[in-house]
Amino acid sequence: MTMKKLKQYRNVALALGLAVVASSCTKDDNGGNDRPNEPIIEGGQAYVLGVGVEAGTDYINYIVHTKDLLNGKISLLNNGILQEGYREYLNINNYFYSIGGLGVNNVDAYYINNENRLTAKTGLVFNYGADDYLSVNNDKTLLGAKLVVDDKFDGNMEFFDVDVDGYSINKTVKIPAKEVYKDAENKHGWRHTGLAISGSRAYQTVFPYANGVTPNLDTNFVAVYSYPEFELETVIKDTRTGPAGAPVNISGIFTAENGDVYTVYHGGYGFDPKGNYKEPAILRIKAGTTEFDKDYHFKTEDTPNGGKLIKATYIGNNKLLAHKYTAEQNGQWDQTNLTFVIVDLVAQTITAVKDAPIYQYSEPAFVDGDKAYVPAKVGASLHIYEVDIPTATATKGVEIEASYVKGIGKLRKQ
Repeated sequence: MTMKKLKQYRNVALALGLAVVASSCTKDDNGGNDRPNEPIIEGGQAYVLGVGVEAGTDYINYIVHTKDLLNGKISLLNNGILQEGYREYLNINNYFYSIGGLGVNNVDAYYINNENRLTAKTGLVFNYGADDYLSVNNDKTLLGAKLVVDDKFDGNMEFFDVDVDGYSINKTVKIPAKEVYKDAENKHGWRHTGLAISGSRAYQTVFPYANGVTPNLDTNFVAVYSYPEFELETVIKDTRTGPAGAPVNISGIFTAENGDVYTVYHGGYGFDPKGNYKEPAILRIKAGTTEFDKDYHFKTEDTPNGGKLIKATYIGNNKLLAHKYTAEQNGQWDQTNLTFVIVDLVAQTITAVKDAPIYQYSEPAFVDGDKAYVPAKVGASLHIYEVDIPTATATKGVEIEASYVKGIGKLRKQ
C-alpha cells in the first residue's frame, strides 16, 4: 500500500492547526501514580475512536474518546493521544487495539485501568505487520494474517494468534505461499483479501497478483485450512464471480451465526477500471463444507436498492451493513457517491437506509447492540452516523474535527 493510495481525506488546514496541539497529548505507558497524559474516563466507560488528520503529504493519527456518539463535537484538543505512524484499529473485548502499518509494527492495546484512565499496553510487535486481523474464540483471541514473500513469490503465509488479556502472541503457523497458489510459469504470486472462521475451518480469499497486475479477474479463489491448526486442506474456485474483496480493502468474506460463509465480489473496486468484470455478486459456502453452494448466486446489482458494494460489516442475523455506489464507479480507487444499505444474505434483499447521506470514503462500522456506528464524510464535514438496524434508519451524530475515522470501539473499565 502506498501513501498515494491512502491519500483519501482532505483537511490540510485543520491538520496543520491541530498537529502541534495534539502532539503534546502523548501516552505515558509506564508511568507511576501520576499520569497526567492518560485521560480520565468518567464513569469508567467510553467510546474510543482512531482518527487522523492530513498535514501536507503526511497522515497524523490519534486515539480520542467520547461519552456520546450522537451529540456535540469531538476535538483533538485536550483529547487526542498521538499514535506512531499509520494505524488500523480493532475493538476486541475491553481493548482497543492500535495496529501499526506502513513500516510501523507496534501493536498497542488501549484499555481503561482501575484508576479510570485510558492507558495502553505497549511492547507487542507484529514483525511484518498484518494484512488482516479479527476477533475469534469469544473475544479471547486476536487472529492475525500476513503474507510474507520475496520478489520471486517465495515465502510464507503466516497466521498468528494473540492472547487478548495476556497481550502476547501464542503461536505462529507458516504455510509456504506456493502451496496455496503457484503460477505454472512463476510469473505471479497472490494477495490476501480476507479471512473467516467457521467451526473447524478457516476460509481465506485470495487472488493472483504480481507487480500491480491481476492476471485473473474471472475466478473467486478461497483457500481452506483446518482451524486452529491452519493446515491447508484445499483451494476452491468459482467462476461465477471474480475475486472476493479487493487489494488493501479487507472486506470480502463473512461468517454468519450458523457457520455459513459468504464471499462478496465488488465488481471492479480496487482493480484496473479497464477490466472486463462480471456482475457484482455474493456467493455462499455452507457450514461444514469445502465447496461453493451452486444454488446460491446473489447478484447485488440486479436487486432492488442494489448496486456495487465496496465495503461491508457483518451486523448479525445474516445481515451486512454495506457501502454502495450511487453513481458509476470513477476509477480504481473511487470512493465517492456512496450510501448505506442493509444486505440480507438469506433473503437476498437489499434495503436502503432511510436518511442516509451521500458521502465519500468507506470504513467499517462498529456494532453496539441493535445500533451500528459508521463514519461518513459529506464535503468537508465528517460525522458519525448511527444506523438503527431493525428500522434501517440513519441519524447524523457527533461531528469529528479530523480528516478521517479509521476505527470505532467501546471500552469499559477492566
